[in-house]
Amino acid sequence: MVVMALGAGIFFYWFSWIFWIIITFLMNKSKFRTVLAYWILLSIIVSPFTLMIGGYSVAMTVFLLLFGTILLLVRQQQIIFNLFKSFTIMVGYTSLLFWEKISPIWIIAPRIILFSIIIGSIVTLISRDFYSRIGICLLGMLVGEVIYSFILASYGLHEHIGEMIFLDTLSWALLLLTILDILHKGKRKISKYNTKLQTKLEVAK
Repeated sequence: MVVMALGAGIFFYWFSWIFWIIITFLMNKSKFRTVLAYWILLSIIVSPFTLMIGGYSVAMTVFLLLFGTILLLVRQQQIIFNLFKSFTIMVGYTSLLFWEKISPIWIIAPRIILFSIIIGSIVTLISRDFYSRIGICLLGMLVGEVIYSFILASYGLHEHIGEMIFLDTLSWALLLLTILDILHKGKRKISKYNTKLQTKLEVAK
C-alpha cells in the first residue's frame, strides 16, 4: 500500500507544515495564533528525540503535545465535560490498538487511515466546537497511546510511546477534523448567501 510505504512520520511532517501555514497566514493576528504556530514548530523540532522514564521510551513530542492540549482545553468552556469526551476517545483508541494487536486480520485498511476516520467521526459526533474537537482528539489519543503502552509493559511487551506511526495517525485525524470544519463553515456561508439572495428576490417582486 502506498499509504504504508509513505508512513514513518512523513504525514506528520507534511500535515504539521500545512497546519503551520494555515495558522500563520490565514488566522487573524493574536497571541493565540502565535502560540499555536510555535507549538507546531516545536513539535516538529523535538519529534526525533526520545526520553527514557522508568524504563519507558517516550517521544518528546508526546510531552509537548500533551502540555499544549491541556492549555487548549483550559481555554474552552465545559472543561470537565470535554475531559469526559476525551476519556471516551481514549477508551476507543486504546480498544482499536488492542483490536489491531489481537486480530490484525480484521484491519481492512491501513491503521493511519482507518483509525483516524473512526476517531475523527466519533469526535465530530460528540463535540461541535472546532478547537474543542482538536483538544478532545489530541488528549484522547495521546493518553490512549500511553495507557496502551503501559498495559503491554505489564505483560513484558515494551513499545515506544509516541512512535511515528502514532503521529501519522494523529495527524490524519486532525486533518479530517479540519476538513470537516471547513466544509461545515462553507455550507453555512452558502446557506446564508442563498437566504440573502432569496430575500432580495422577494423584495424585488
